Amino acid sequence: MAKRTNNAALHAMAERMFVEDGFTAKAVAESLGVTAQTIGRWRKGIGNKSISWDEKRKQFLSAPHNLKKILMQELTEVANGSSSSIDVKALADINKVLTSLSNKVSTQIVYSVFREFDNWMADQDPEIAISFLEWHKQFLLHKAQQES
Repeated sequence: MAKRTNNAALHAMAERMFVEDGFTAKAVAESLGVTAQTIGRWRKGIGNKSISWDEKRKQFLSAPHNLKKILMQELTEVANGSSSSIDVKALADINKVLTSLSNKVSTQIVYSVFREFDNWMADQDPEIAISFLEWHKQFLLHKAQQES
């Protein structure tokens, strides 16, 4: 049983090294003292029905915080006199869209929260709850117009 736990911990460390730290499969195998074949099986997700490490790496690298990191690295290179090696404008545009999407809450979610709040507020102070209803209605109309 201890060997299985150790193997699971080793597997998790190997995955992190490959996916998040950018190590090659060979470097992971050498660093952790496992065979390249073992890393190959783990990398493909054989036997555990998970997505491959390559797919996880793609997802990790395209996360908004990593796009910002890439943009900052590129900015440093350009500031040091190097030519741009990536389409910075395209990355910045993608990052802008991702940021705007992550900062918005759908009208349906706002409606659900307002409804729950209004029910709670009605128990606390019915008069104040009624005064909030008009503001909630106005805000929901505003959100709906923004989404359309």
